[in-house]
Amino acid sequence: MAIRNLKRDGLTPGIIHKKVSKLEISKMFRHISPLKMKLIIFIFLIAVSSLNAKALAVASDYLEGNILALMEGSSRIYSIRLQNPDSYEARFKVDYDRQFMKAMGFEEEYVLPPQSTARIEFNVTAPKYDEKDNLFAVSYTVHQLSGGSGGTFFLTKISKNFKLKVEKKPDENPGKLEVKHDYKFFANYNYAVYAIAILAFLLYILGRGLLKKTKHRKDLSKTIHQR
Repeated sequence: MAIRNLKRDGLTPGIIHKKVSKLEISKMFRHISPLKMKLIIFIFLIAVSSLNAKALAVASDYLEGNILALMEGSSRIYSIRLQNPDSYEARFKVDYDRQFMKAMGFEEEYVLPPQSTARIEFNVTAPKYDEKDNLFAVSYTVHQLSGGSGGTFFLTKISKNFKLKVEKKPDENPGKLEVKHDYKFFANYNYAVYAIAILAFLLYILGRGLLKKTKHRKDLSKTIHQR
């Protein structure tokens, strides 16, 4: 009868069993140092995240140095690809920086069948050039809305960003500006020629008048001496 009772309670006959209370369990955990406890939690989180590691993948266009250079006011298409490598359907949501990007054909929620990919295109537009502030951080985040077999446990997200470099727009029609500058130079040169000619004419008249006066004085002096 006693043996039957032991088996019913999940105990093995012939082995001394000790009943552990909740107080004794808490004492056991007290002996674990905080460092060991952090290590245990860290290993647990890694194990948990690995269970759902395949459920979310994001690829994007290649940018050299992770920098997208655009002339002020111009635009360019930048795309990302959502990938579902698993054997079950997955749902995703995308948040992005709406200051510089505008999604084309955007959906509030993306549902990807197993082993499929969805492409999202963004129209990136550069603002007006500012010499003191011409480099901006543009970011986007992909959220996983459903886990394995449509569940919502251990959902993940991926955040990415790139730099938007705004370049100054070159001056329009530089040739015309150069011609205008040359015209101004020639205009000033012509004015200088005219001024010199007028000055020379005035000096000629003035000099001729002085010569007449000098000659008149000499003739008058000569006449006086003859008398």
